[in-house]
Amino acid sequence: MQFLSESMVFTLISLIISIILILILLPKFNLLAGKSFNFHVIYSPAVLLSLLAVILIVGILGGTYPAFFLSRFSPVTVLKGEITQGSAGSLFRKILVVIQFTVSVIMIICTMVVFRQLKYLKSTDQGFDQKNVISLELNGPMIRKYPVLKQVLHENQNIKYVTSTNTSVGEGSGKVIFSVETDQGMSNRGVNFAVVDYDFIDALGIKILKGRNFQLDMPSDTLTGVVVNETFVKRMGWSEPIGKKVEIYGGNFIKARVIGVMHDYHQTGMYNGIESLLLIYRPINNVVYLKLSGTDTQQTLGFIEKKWKEIFPDQPFVYTYLSDRFNHQFEADEKRGLIFTMFTILAILIACLGLFGLASYMVEQRTKEIGIRKVFGANENTILALISKDFLILVAIGIVIAVPVAYYFMSNWLEKYVYRTNIGIPLLLTAALLTIFITFVTVSYKAYQAAIMNPAKALKAE
Repeated sequence: MQFLSESMVFTLISLIISIILILILLPKFNLLAGKSFNFHVIYSPAVLLSLLAVILIVGILGGTYPAFFLSRFSPVTVLKGEITQGSAGSLFRKILVVIQFTVSVIMIICTMVVFRQLKYLKSTDQGFDQKNVISLELNGPMIRKYPVLKQVLHENQNIKYVTSTNTSVGEGSGKVIFSVETDQGMSNRGVNFAVVDYDFIDALGIKILKGRNFQLDMPSDTLTGVVVNETFVKRMGWSEPIGKKVEIYGGNFIKARVIGVMHDYHQTGMYNGIESLLLIYRPINNVVYLKLSGTDTQQTLGFIEKKWKEIFPDQPFVYTYLSDRFNHQFEADEKRGLIFTMFTILAILIACLGLFGLASYMVEQRTKEIGIRKVFGANENTILALISKDFLILVAIGIVIAVPVAYYFMSNWLEKYVYRTNIGIPLLLTAALLTIFITFVTVSYKAYQAAIMNPAKALKAE
């Protein structure tokens, strides 16, 4: 009965501590995960009954096991010090260690894959240069003053390009039906398109593969010229794209021709495949991009702000770097990676606590054996290897179980990405070696204590 009451008290204390931690950490978790979990859910009858059930079940199980275990021994046996541990208890403890480290390895692999995928997406060639590019947004009557803004900003030699578009790069584009020339005649196709200023392609460093870019000295480009990407050409099956007809339905019916083919770039972001894209030249748009030289950036930004306030005195000056807007699309996966990291650290800590406790117990049980081995000439390294070997075997079993499980789930997770990294043997090997290292560090302290123990003291321990 004493064990049962103590177990219930410890369980209740644990519950109180966990509730306090939830109160402290829940706002931070909501901020990190972008959620709005409310602590008031704990007051619902279902949750309260569940907590009560947990206290009773854990408390009863935790208290009855030692009570039943000790009741098996006779007082005479206990007083003689002849208590021996059965193989069933030892096996159960080893199974728990294997389970804990299986979970830890799975979490380590998942975390590494998430961050590797993020790194892959960020380092993949976007098809455009986002370095030192800032964006400004115009609205309403402001758009009509874009030519004035462009002219005055060109006065600063640190501003290499001032261009505009109707849709932000990397954030999607419009899609309408165009009538496109094919080998079978004109055919209606759904095409992604963007409206851009004449120097948009140059400002973002997009390569022209065939034909030419829009030219300021060719006003006809605003009516009869379009630039398409590689994917557009492939889907149309054009062997010679330059000069192909594209009919555009706007305020007036316009017949245009392809004047250039550009390299594919990620107009719709990294979570979507590259679509066929068509650029139309219009000199005035609402999204303005400024390509800076990268020198005297703060002074240049001050110059831009000054000119902005002169032209738009009633509008706040707000700018963003194109690279920041591009990285914004990865926020969900970055948060997911941080959450995985926190749970991985928690899982490893729990596993290491269990491992340390088991190591302490096993060293205590094998004290006399260690003393005898030292008397017969075993050195510290031999004792250290002897004790560490058993735990490394358990962790190795956990790794063998965890690797295929983690590989299966993370392979399925990666399937949702159009552009994805591969998991690969080096990543799995790194996770395994990291786990082995953590195991060795955890066990080595107790193993080293046993290894340097005085043999005489060890032989008197029992």
